[in-house]
Amino acid sequence: MKLISGTAPALLLGLALTACSGGQGAAPAAAPAITLVETTPAATGDVAKVTWALPAGEPASLDPARTGDYSANTVGTNLCESLLRLEPDWSTSPGLASGIVQKDPLTVVITVRDGVTFWDGSPLTAGDVVYSLSRNMDPKLASYAAHVYANVAAIEATGDLEVTVRFKTPDMQFVPDMAGVPGAIVQKAFTSKAGPAFGTATGGLMCTGPFELAGWQSGQKITLERNDTYWDATRKAKAGAFDFVFLTDSSTLTSALLSGEVDGVYGAPVGSIAALQRSGTGSLYFGPSTETVSLGAVAADGPAADPRIRQALDLAIDKTAFVTSVLKGAGAPLKTFTPPLSWQGSPAKNVYDAGYAALPDTSKADLEAAKKLVTEAAPSRTGLVIAIPAGEQSLLQTATIAQAAAQQIGLTMTVRQLQPAEFAGLFYDPGLRQGIDFIATTGYLEVPGALYYAPGFVLKGAPFNWTGYDDPGVTANIAGAVAETDPAKSAEKFVAAQAVFGPAKLQITLAGTHNRLFLNKRITGAPASFSYISSAWAALVGAP
Repeated sequence: MKLISGTAPALLLGLALTACSGGQGAAPAAAPAITLVETTPAATGDVAKVTWALPAGEPASLDPARTGDYSANTVGTNLCESLLRLEPDWSTSPGLASGIVQKDPLTVVITVRDGVTFWDGSPLTAGDVVYSLSRNMDPKLASYAAHVYANVAAIEATGDLEVTVRFKTPDMQFVPDMAGVPGAIVQKAFTSKAGPAFGTATGGLMCTGPFELAGWQSGQKITLERNDTYWDATRKAKAGAFDFVFLTDSSTLTSALLSGEVDGVYGAPVGSIAALQRSGTGSLYFGPSTETVSLGAVAADGPAADPRIRQALDLAIDKTAFVTSVLKGAGAPLKTFTPPLSWQGSPAKNVYDAGYAALPDTSKADLEAAKKLVTEAAPSRTGLVIAIPAGEQSLLQTATIAQAAAQQIGLTMTVRQLQPAEFAGLFYDPGLRQGIDFIATTGYLEVPGALYYAPGFVLKGAPFNWTGYDDPGVTANIAGAVAETDPAKSAEKFVAAQAVFGPAKLQITLAGTHNRLFLNKRITGAPASFSYISSAWAALVGAP
């Protein structure tokens, strides 16, 4: 499982929300109706250049093994393609693999697409695929995708265009993971030669995507140029070049969009929704997404480790009001941390949907029930601490709402703002979590599959099981779901586990957020759904 100060399973530092006035008790104005679309109108012509904003700032690396946040994914997936493609409806289709077959519970066979070349003209080989996948298993590299390969025993070339992956134990989630950066392919020779500099402004890249890395001016922009020898003629880029600029200030970004200085952005500022909707410069689109806003319990003892306290906080917060006031209507309450979009392409969709529908609905506050839970828990202390990254106004707003809710049920909550690096360390260093009960955070799933998120939170010893949660039935069902290759049986086991761990509120999920895409009227074609996070979306952008 991947968590960052930004995936993942990612828990992310920066959802570009802006604070709004009013507290938990304020009655927010009704949000305008929002229609979700998966795509924008297809482009019909070419454009010379597109300027695109990265509101999360400059990526640290474009190496797929180091790609685990908004900016790196937004750029890098247009350069280094994966074995499968993630489509706007969150389904998958063949990518650099013409086929991936689960031969038996412990064996997956990948057929490498014939005729694909890297930017330097050399052919894609089974050896490149073996190298690319295997490097995620190297502990020295510390790949963000290492969790995807936890059950892998061996990866080997079994033909000129065939790769066989063998598992220590079956892994239902592995094949869908190949639609994201865990399945991205790089050239072995170039990557080996570049060493630690691979994927940086100085080390460069060598991949197969519809764009090539043409320039990287640190602190200013990253430039991609169209790959005119791209293997898929139906997906050849319509833009001659893309300039990705780093605009982290919401006001500056909004002004640049409204003036036409910047052509587009994913993650348009929530506080600017009304202004962007009124703009004559372009259009604001909302699409399905796997993004979530949550309060994460990070303490293995004390009040936050007690499910009754977590349940009480969950019941004390009106999620419908949260969506209206904080997200400006661009989202919806969620019952648990795994959003339904993650399983929409599954043949067992009906099983997952029924399991989700059966979960308790806590979208409306129930203060009396919350107070009763606090009384039953009789916590050793009523003072709680919630941490947020300094400067993140959206998460400050979220923490303030949690603080007001806690006060209403007999608890007190202190908001502690940490420097971004220190906050990021909370996810991995137990020492840094001392004295902290909760964090306000955002997150997302980057690939299909209900099993991408849950194991990392609910299994004993898992990296994000910060409260020490341990339920034998949940463990058995999650392990069984991962090992079960029949989709319906796997879904049944997952749903049975979710029925138990969901109400335990290991993550107090406040809402899922809609994807927000702004396009200048001179361009179109970008997917409106959150699928951009794992797809070569920029190739679709062109003239109307």
